[in-house]
Amino acid sequence: MKKILTDILTEDDNQTFCIARLCTLLCVIAFIAIGFIHAFRGVTFDFSQFGIGFGSVLGGSGILIGGKAATQQGQ
Repeated sequence: MKKILTDILTEDDNQTFCIARLCTLLCVIAFIAIGFIHAFRGVTFDFSQFGIGFGSVLGGSGILIGGKAATQQGQ
C-alpha cells in the first residue's frame, strides 16, 4: 500500500512529493467523505448532482496536474 501511495503522490524521481497530486487526493477524499456524511445523516441525496460534482473535481484535478507538468523545467 505504501508503494502505491508513493507512486501516486510523487514526481518522476519517486522522492519528491507533488503538491498538485497531494491536493487532488485530499480533495477527492474530502468530497467522498462529505457525500457519505450527507447520505448517512438522512438528508435526501441526489446521485446525479454528486456525480457531476465528483466529475468536476476529477476534471479540475487533471487540469491542475497537467498544467504543473507543462511548467516543469526540462520538458
